[in-house]
Amino acid sequence: MAIVLLILILFAACLFDIRNDKIPNRFIAISLAALLAQKFFIFRESDLIGTFFSVVFPVLILFPLFVLGLFGGADLKLLGLIGVCFSFKEVMFIFVISLFFGLFLGLFKALINRSFFERFKALFVFSKNMIFRIRMKDKEVFNESYLDFLDKDDLKKGSIHYSLPILLAVVTKLIVGG
Repeated sequence: MAIVLLILILFAACLFDIRNDKIPNRFIAISLAALLAQKFFIFRESDLIGTFFSVVFPVLILFPLFVLGLFGGADLKLLGLIGVCFSFKEVMFIFVISLFFGLFLGLFKALINRSFFERFKALFVFSKNMIFRIRMKDKEVFNESYLDFLDKDDLKKGSIHYSLPILLAVVTKLIVGG
């Protein structure tokens, strides 16, 4: 039953993400409370420490990807939310599967928009500048944002709503197992 609630929550998160380009923190907090209440009060599970680690560790481990601008904060929170219903190992498995779904959705979107080569060029420039910025230890030497080299509107039109790959990865995990 907790899985059904999780799927409904992820579906609603996708709707928020697609419609508003944002998943409200209040929605994530209420969803987390509902899943925890269902797990501990209805199903009487007592693995509070294991659940805590399954929720917090994915967020901590993937936080650098958020800092680098590769994922949104809500995406990390959704992966943490998944930790209520799955173990840490399963959450990381879901994350890897979601990367593949994100890749396919991104390629599909680039092909539909006929912007594959522009997106690849933007990715190359982004990666090059990111590596350069990481190598620079003294922030006063290089204080421009790596995003300043890219047109932010162009960057936005090539992005995908990552909540959808997360939902697809959870459904795949449930169907395939693993």
